[in-house]
Amino acid sequence: MIITQPKELIGAFVNVRQGYPAEASWGTFNALGLIKDGRLVAGVIYNDYSAMNCYMHISAEDGRKWLNKEFLFSAFDYPFNQLGLHRVTALIKAKNARAIEFVKRIGFEQEGFLRDFFAKDDAVIFGMLRDNCRFLEMRKAA
Repeated sequence: MIITQPKELIGAFVNVRQGYPAEASWGTFNALGLIKDGRLVAGVIYNDYSAMNCYMHISAEDGRKWLNKEFLFSAFDYPFNQLGLHRVTALIKAKNARAIEFVKRIGFEQEGFLRDFFAKDDAVIFGMLRDNCRFLEMRKAA
């Protein structure tokens, strides 16, 4: 089941999975979560909105058992279809090889680096343009 509330619970889940205190602030944000077997197993935080872009922060339990097409469609439907944004951006810790591989696999393209963006790590900048998001086509094909 996909949820959007309570967004504070989803925000805390993503914070903890990314190594931050549960109560760390996302500022103004929206969230999407995936519940399986009564537990939150994946979450997406959207924040730092502009007219063209927002930032996506994706976290999940280890393994791929949580990943499904409906959740991926929903994760990209919100910024691209509901908000009408042109792109989404993800910042990943350079040392987080699993997250980098994941965002590449789902279609993000590497765009650059921010040195020492995280306390002791660089950030790798990834972006996805609406026209390149293959998950938006999944709903049309169903």
